Amino acid sequence: MGMDAKRWLSAVAGAAASLLLSAANSALAAEPDCTRCHSALSKHKVVHAAVQAGCTTCHAALDASAIPHKVTGKVAKGLAAEQGELCLTCHDKEKFTKKVVHAALGMGCTACHDPHSSPNEKLLSKRVPDLCSDCHAKDDFTGKVVHAPVSGGMCVACHDPHSADRAALLAGPVSVVCLECHADIKKRPHVVSGFSARGHPIGDEARARPVADPLRAGKDFSCASCHEPHRSSFPKLLRIDPKAGMGLCQKCHPK
Repeated sequence: MGMDAKRWLSAVAGAAASLLLSAANSALAAEPDCTRCHSALSKHKVVHAAVQAGCTTCHAALDASAIPHKVTGKVAKGLAAEQGELCLTCHDKEKFTKKVVHAALGMGCTACHDPHSSPNEKLLSKRVPDLCSDCHAKDDFTGKVVHAPVSGGMCVACHDPHSADRAALLAGPVSVVCLECHADIKKRPHVVSGFSARGHPIGDEARARPVADPLRAGKDFSCASCHEPHRSSFPKLLRIDPKAGMGLCQKCHPK
């Protein structure tokens, strides 16, 4: 190869390198390093995948070259869309639109979740049950006898935190949810024996239609007809003092 050819190749290589460097610099200018000022937003153990995808994934209408940053769209913080709509561009809408929707969804996803990073799983702003107690009165979950999942902060073991097809955001029919932990109830007659092989019904029996709760108008009969699901003043989370003897039964079964 002649000297002129080598010089030509060297010039071409230099020009290509300059173009690549210029393109890289342009990319950096278009996508500034937000962590230079906002490093604290991603410092926790659990980091939102959207953060790793780049700040402009969500903050698309923000001119970061201006200090303070200039919002170029109609949504606060330069978000590409309003909060709920924005989150649903990645998260499955069906999980949030079932028959019964948690009221907290109306407050926005960030009422419970940090959009950037968190020390807690699911990017929760607090650990459960402390987070739940921000809206739900603690008195409803404290008493002489407290259900083990409640004292253990396992709210989502029974309730879906977003939406469900059943009242109280229950993950399934009441008795089915209870039997997830109390399966032994089905292994022997419940409460009474001698009248049937299974003892007292618990609400999971196959029937053409649900049996109405005799004490709670508008509700179906279930484990919760006799037992409080969260806390009680009586043993076994009973709704009525068992010291009443037959009077306990007569609350539903008149003489």
